[in-house]
Order: sequence, then structure tokens, then C-alpha cells
Amino acid sequence: MTITCQAAVLPAPGQPLEIRDIQLTEPQPGEVLVRTAAAGICGTDLHFALGAFPYPTPTVLGHEASGTVAAVGAGVTTVAPGDRVIVCDQTFCGQCAACLSGAMVYCTDPSAKQRQHQRMRLGGKPIRQYLGVSAFAELMVVDAHALVPLPGGISFEAAALLSCCLTTGLATVFNVNRPAPGSTVAVIGTGGVGLGAIQGARIAGASRIIAVDEHQHRLAIAQELGATDTVLASVATAADIKELTGIGVDHAIEAVGSIDTAEQAFHCLAPGGRATIIGMVPADTDISVPGRLLRAGRSLSGTVMGSVRTQADIPRYADMLLRGVLHAEPLITSTRPLKGINDALGDAAERAGVRALIRF
Repeated sequence: MTITCQAAVLPAPGQPLEIRDIQLTEPQPGEVLVRTAAAGICGTDLHFALGAFPYPTPTVLGHEASGTVAAVGAGVTTVAPGDRVIVCDQTFCGQCAACLSGAMVYCTDPSAKQRQHQRMRLGGKPIRQYLGVSAFAELMVVDAHALVPLPGGISFEAAALLSCCLTTGLATVFNVNRPAPGSTVAVIGTGGVGLGAIQGARIAGASRIIAVDEHQHRLAIAQELGATDTVLASVATAADIKELTGIGVDHAIEAVGSIDTAEQAFHCLAPGGRATIIGMVPADTDISVPGRLLRAGRSLSGTVMGSVRTQADIPRYADMLLRGVLHAEPLITSTRPLKGINDALGDAAERAGVRALIRF
């Protein structure tokens, strides 16, 4: 049986999205049909929309989402029709070496990616699903492993942020950097991911949390959510950050995705410090790391979504939201229907507010 719904289709990189009817296959074994409730405009979506990262088009973007289960395929026991869910683009097999060692974001099973070729059609022709989700649509077919139950008391809008930006920032702090209480942390870039990292640093007990951004309105939200210091700069300089601490920071988290800010994250470290790059640095570029800084025990690493363990970590973060330890609402600065998708993308590209959401 074929399922038809409306979606925002990217016809080609750099072109406006078009509201079109698409066709979905009914959920196969291990798959779930989800009725989309809310979807955030992530920086990753912007990169793909503009063609900075090549991807087959036409396609339907969107991967930061929440919704309600509409139907399940054979063998699915973790969710049932009517369940409220967080939809994450990280799927896993649970059997490869990466999954068994707790690094499910580096799952080596290719079957999930293969299924992305089979779920969607446009005008009768197959199109590639985006990151296994394609959330800018009324309905989506996803792997059951991509879903995390959504507790009552959390809005669909907040849940969408838990699916990507908040979780990425939090997991980077908790799983990768792991700052000790009293540590100093710099977060370069205070969009959704950076604000998640700032809150993670606050929850972890960091004594100084330095937020760096070129937009004052984002720095104001960063202070509201836990930043102790702010640096207004188009490109963060290590000198700006070191001036606040004297010797640099124990941890630097880069959430922009540019070579300049990635290098500055490393340069602003104190001896023995660790810099983690979350932003999507273009794959064909190189980051320069001075040998003299390496000799002082500094380290630089990248991460996929903070090495999140979705089924274990996201429920913990949801509990933090319920207890008021973590905050999502200050990040949500605009909400539009699906037909307003291009305006929402424009807001995101111009860094207007923090998170633009599509509400279905």
C-alpha cells in the first residue's frame, strides 16, 4: 500500500523548497510510520540545502523532529500506534563492534542506509530519504531504533530539540569532554547545539563557562542558560578567551563548523586541555594544529552527535527537562506551518533568533 502526504521537497541545491505530494511505502519489518508534529531547522539542513555537502536531489530535508506513531511494521515492539516519540537520525544495528562497545553513532551496518533508498517516491520515481528521516513532511517512515518514547509533560517542540541540537551539545559535554566540577569551558557558537553544550557545562559544575558568538541576542540567551562570561566576536580569538582565564580553558567546544573557529578552539586551551569540534567542518579542508601546543598535552577531536547513546541518554535529558534542570523553550524563537518552510530556512540562515521550528 502506498501512503501519500505533503512534504517540502528540495528540487536541487540552492533552490527554494516546494510543497509537493510524495508517496511513502507502508512500514516494513522493523520500521514505523510517524505523523510529524514538530521539526527544527538545524544548521545541517542549511548545509545540505545550499549544497555545501553534496546529497542526491530531489529529497525531503529535516531530521530534528517529534511526532506520534501512526503504524508499525512487523516485529516492532518498542512503540505502538498513538505513542508520542522523539525521532532521531541515529539508527543502529546493536550487533556490530561499534554498537556493542557503546559507540552506536559509528554503527557499521549498511542496511539502514540501504533502506533510505526504498521509502519515498516523488511523481512515481524513487527519491533518497534524507538521513533516514526526512522530517519536513506530514508523515515519515523510520527505523524503530530511531525512536525514543516522549514522556508526558514535554511539548512536541521541546522534544524536537531533544532529537538533535540539545542532545548533541549535552552528549558532547557528558560523553566526550567530561569536565570535572570547577573546570573552565569555552563554547564557540551559541546556536541550538552550543546552547545545549552551555547547559551541559552548567549541569556538570563548570566554574567558568565562556560563550562566544557574533550575535548579541544569542549571547544573551547563553547567559540566561548558564554562561558566566561572553565574548562578542565574528571569529573567536584565543586571546579573547585567555584574557578571561589567564591560561586558557580546560575544555573548548566548537559548534560553528568553520576552520577558523575550530583552530581557535584548540588555541584557547590551557595546558592539558581538550577541544572538541561538533560543527560540520567541510570535509575537503584541513585544520592546522601547531606542534608546540601539542607538546603541552592539549588534544583536538571530533564527534558525531557527542557519541550519544540515544536509547540511554535522551531519556535522561528528557528527565532533566521535566525537572527544570534543562531548558528548551528559550531556544525556540519562531514557529511556522509547513508552507512557511522557506521563511524558516531564511531565519536560520540569517541567525535570526536561535531555533526556527515547523509545526504540523
